[in-house]
Amino acid sequence: MAMDFNIELIMSKLKEKRKVFTSEMDFQFEIAWIIKKEYSNTKVRLEYCPSFDLNMHIDILVVMDNKWIPIELKYKTKGCTKKADDEIFNLKNHGAKARNCYLYLKDIQRIEKIKNKVSNFKEGYTIFITNELSYLKAPLRINSMYKAFSLEENTEKTGKLDWAKNTSDGTKKNCEESIVLNNIYRMNWLNYSKIDDTNTGTFMYLINKITK
Repeated sequence: MAMDFNIELIMSKLKEKRKVFTSEMDFQFEIAWIIKKEYSNTKVRLEYCPSFDLNMHIDILVVMDNKWIPIELKYKTKGCTKKADDEIFNLKNHGAKARNCYLYLKDIQRIEKIKNKVSNFKEGYTIFITNELSYLKAPLRINSMYKAFSLEENTEKTGKLDWAKNTSDGTKKNCEESIVLNNIYRMNWLNYSKIDDTNTGTFMYLINKITK
């Protein structure tokens, strides 16, 4: 009997273990560790390069019952210093919100590509954790350059997504191509952790599932 992969269980275990991460690599390592612990018979590979595209690096590839479950991660923080579980975390200020929104949707596009290339694809996930709560809100300007890529709460993303015509070359450098999504993906943010009552003390997370 084939096993089911429970991403909600994984995130619940992750929240119990870690309230905050030093970096995206730290996040990647911890969630991979929990996946392997909960599903001991699975293969878990980091930065996996598929044979059909050696320039692609899948953040985490889970192989369960010979089926692929690719997972792409984003961890973008607002600069601050936090104390959690008797440990000090000096978090970087990543900024570049427009590009980070684009890159998250590109992660979804990447997993859709994997789905179309791999016959043993089971399902895939994209996960974004942040303490920059403006990601949950609509752009301030109606004609915002990244409106098509906004990850605001309850928005849906599908089809061809492009930068606004007034977007500068610097803003979209190395992110010029359109994002094309075959399915519909809703952005629903969930509580991850609360460290303190400051404007950098609440962490939220977003998950999107890519199905076969």
